[in-house]
Amino acid sequence: MLSRIAIFAGLLGVLIVGAVAVETQSPDWRALWSPRQAQAQTAEPLPGENTPADAKPTEAKPAEAPPVQPPQVLDQPVTPAPTPPPVVVAPSAEPPAVAVTPPLPPEKPATAEPKKEALSVKQRFAAEKLPTLGKAMAIGYYPRGCLQGGVALPVNGPTWQVMRISRNRNWGHPSLVNFLEKFAPAASKATGWKGILVGDMAQPRGGPTPYGHRSHQTGLDVDIWFMPMPGHTLTSEEREKTSAINLVADDWKRVNPKTWTPQHASFIKTAAEQPGVERVLVNAAIKKEMCRMNGNRKEPWMAKVRPWYAHHDHIHVRLQCPADSPTCRGQPSVTDEEDNGCSDKALDHWFSDKVLNPPKPTTPPKPPRPLTMADFPPACQTVLAAPDKPQKN
Repeated sequence: MLSRIAIFAGLLGVLIVGAVAVETQSPDWRALWSPRQAQAQTAEPLPGENTPADAKPTEAKPAEAPPVQPPQVLDQPVTPAPTPPPVVVAPSAEPPAVAVTPPLPPEKPATAEPKKEALSVKQRFAAEKLPTLGKAMAIGYYPRGCLQGGVALPVNGPTWQVMRISRNRNWGHPSLVNFLEKFAPAASKATGWKGILVGDMAQPRGGPTPYGHRSHQTGLDVDIWFMPMPGHTLTSEEREKTSAINLVADDWKRVNPKTWTPQHASFIKTAAEQPGVERVLVNAAIKKEMCRMNGNRKEPWMAKVRPWYAHHDHIHVRLQCPADSPTCRGQPSVTDEEDNGCSDKALDHWFSDKVLNPPKPTTPPKPPRPLTMADFPPACQTVLAAPDKPQKN
């Protein structure tokens, strides 16, 4: 009987010791059965959530122990299982995902403002340094036009040299270049000069110049100086600083006998006799002297020599509209049947006080209206936008 009681007591003691050992190793059973607390301990950020860049490593909770089996009766005491080391979760190397909100569309579509013309018409034509591609054509009227497919007169020729090269105005319609190539040797022969000095022709694409002229816009006008070409090739500085000779006296009513020569009369006559010439513009005092020397004879070339303001140091030769330029508008032709411009009626106006001594305005004159492309033929807008013509080196 006593032996049975001892055995029962021994079994009871083993059962108590095993229960205590299991209690010290098992997790909180309430935590295992609480889903919210378990998620808070083990959950990672969801996509789209922000994780601070300076977040410290998080120490994870110990791993859950396997479910506890009912206690067993062992021959030897139960040794507690070793506790696993803490698991450290390293921070992610990739930057956290950031939710981006797409921009909202504008309430109203943006309306582009019309671009204003940055340059004036004169500046736009002067800015073009090369002529256009395409067939050569003089377009419009001499003081309201432009030039397509212009060609350049070489700055040096056998009997000519171009002045003021920096202006880039040695361009013209091919008919003007052909005229100069023929007139230069003819003038040299008629005057005994070595050649001629060529002033302004036109800009590469014609049009109005920033200064100096109202015409010269269609590639059919050229200024030629009342000065013989020197026997040497002029330097760039000489071409820029040399001035033409004034043939008119200080009172502007007669020629200056110190500068005027018979060679100048031959020079003018030779220009007016060339085919295709429409006008040769000179100062009124020079026209008056030419009439005196010619005996007022009505000759075709004399009718083409016309007085105009200034033109005391050069002639202005203007050609007729070429046949290949249908939109070119010329001046009315003059014939030997008309007045040759030598009558008192034709000349008196130029020597009146109104022209020679105009009254000074009491108020500042109103500035002229700026030119716009509407003042020019529509083709001139195309000329400005056309590609450059390649030039030979």
